[in-house]
Amino acid sequence: MEKPPASLIDTVAPARNFTLSVEDRLRAYAQGAPGHIRRRRRIEDVDARLVARLAAALSPLEASSSPDFVAELALLNDLIDKHNRYYPIEANLPVDIRTGRLLERGIPWQPLPAVTTAELRARAAR
Repeated sequence: MEKPPASLIDTVAPARNFTLSVEDRLRAYAQGAPGHIRRRRRIEDVDARLVARLAAALSPLEASSSPDFVAELALLNDLIDKHNRYYPIEANLPVDIRTGRLLERGIPWQPLPAVTTAELRARAAR
């Protein structure tokens, strides 16, 4: 007995839980990484640069009180503030219906804490 030909339905890719239109794909390609990801990377870079600067200094206490260090720490905390303000919106974080808290990967989202010079000096000393 000859097997009947596969129907068109059997050859179609399985259903997915998301789809991107051509316009959405082109927009993502043109814009690059989302703003919250670029901002988080910049936060990590500035933080690492400040820790490295303190680790390389002969006197971390003097280095942490220099005007350019203070300005860069202010920039870092400003980036953290902006990240905490816009991240839930940009990442489209869901809300737990029972508690009203934002969820990030199934657990309650915690805003990034502001960075202090004492914390940076402690990490540079390690």
